[in-house]
Amino acid sequence: MTEVDFITKINNGDLKAFEDVFKSNYANLVLFANKFLNDVNVSEEIVSESLTFLWEKRETLAFTSSVTGYLYKMVQNRSLNYLKHQKIENDYVGYLIRNKLIDEVPEHPTDPYLEKEMAQQIKIAIDTLPEKCRQVFVMSRFEYLKNREIAERLNISQKTVERQITIALDKLKKSLEYILGAVLVCFL
Repeated sequence: MTEVDFITKINNGDLKAFEDVFKSNYANLVLFANKFLNDVNVSEEIVSESLTFLWEKRETLAFTSSVTGYLYKMVQNRSLNYLKHQKIENDYVGYLIRNKLIDEVPEHPTDPYLEKEMAQQIKIAIDTLPEKCRQVFVMSRFEYLKNREIAERLNISQKTVERQITIALDKLKKSLEYILGAVLVCFL
């Protein structure tokens, strides 16, 4: 069967063709993702999500190369996005500690569910900030830009930048108080 025939079968919902893709690529894709992530569980999750995406969006996907090539590129992108997201979460927790918004994170092994919940709540808290406020906060805390640089990029005054950061910090502190309290209770 040619690659074009194979792609056509998947696009048309041929479950056998998809099973062949799954069986012949799953293990190698997990190993590939693990080279980036160094975490087999997360690698398996990313590969599973990628294969699920392939199946669910099969009718609308346009393959420029092979299905396997497409999957490797998708797994690579998702792995890199995961790492980028982890860095943002770690930077934010570090920011909270540096600015004494929370005490040091306990060194006890944590419940993975609790970690995931905390990371999700931090992301939600940042996402619920007003757009300009969120934009200024992210530029300040995650892109490490100075207030002057942010003001120049956004064509606003430095006072506005300072005010937006203060608003963001106040809102985040209020939003995260309950989740941080729950985390600390778990370690007492």
